[in-house]
Amino acid sequence: MSTDNPFRQRLRRADVSFKTWLREADARGKDAGGNTDFAIGRDYLWIAFDFSIPLRWIRNVDPVGPGFTVVWQNAVAGSEEQAFFCVLRTGWGYNTKKRDKIVALVREAISKSSALPPQRTVTAAEVLPSCEKCGELSPEVYDLSWLTSFLMYVIRKSDRRVLCRAHGAVRVRTVTVYNLTFGNLGIGLLASPVISYRNIEAGKRNGAIGHAEAAVWMVLVTWPYLLVAAALASVVHFVVTF
Repeated sequence: MSTDNPFRQRLRRADVSFKTWLREADARGKDAGGNTDFAIGRDYLWIAFDFSIPLRWIRNVDPVGPGFTVVWQNAVAGSEEQAFFCVLRTGWGYNTKKRDKIVALVREAISKSSALPPQRTVTAAEVLPSCEKCGELSPEVYDLSWLTSFLMYVIRKSDRRVLCRAHGAVRVRTVTVYNLTFGNLGIGLLASPVISYRNIEAGKRNGAIGHAEAAVWMVLVTWPYLLVAAALASVVHFVVTF
């Protein structure tokens, strides 16, 4: 990804003053069911790891319902665009206090960016989406999840990638094998199959893997549920025949 492309600036921890995870929201500011990176830098705002916006292009950052919206002027297409986000509270509900803090931080960053030299003009050709691995045009977005589980500890990490079909297939297989290996070593084995199902569906939906391969992966990642079912059947058999 070219660093001259304002929409594809690489998100690196060293370049940002604030970084967190948010949930994508609908136009009412309510949870729409997807995690995304959100980071503030000196010149850019990242609303996903692979989607940056020059701070000077942003027109409004305002609360909407329990969430908030970011509105920016696309200087390439000459159109106004926006995205909605929200912050979920641990357990239940929305964390509006953290939302207000994030809105204030973005507004402050926009204010500071006004004193910086203006971003150079870019052409539409420079912002054509391309595979982040090989540069092939017309890629797909893959929203995958890694799961690590050991005994009582569970760590889940979202992984959004913009990839061609070939590299998308490699990513889906890699994440699925990882989750099969390290996602079932603790209590995470109850969630591991569901997460893997979603990863496999993403690969199949984008054409990275075929229906036959997806079916094979589905069977392989189901084994934790088969193990639980066998254990329950054993308990029932013991109770009935005791």
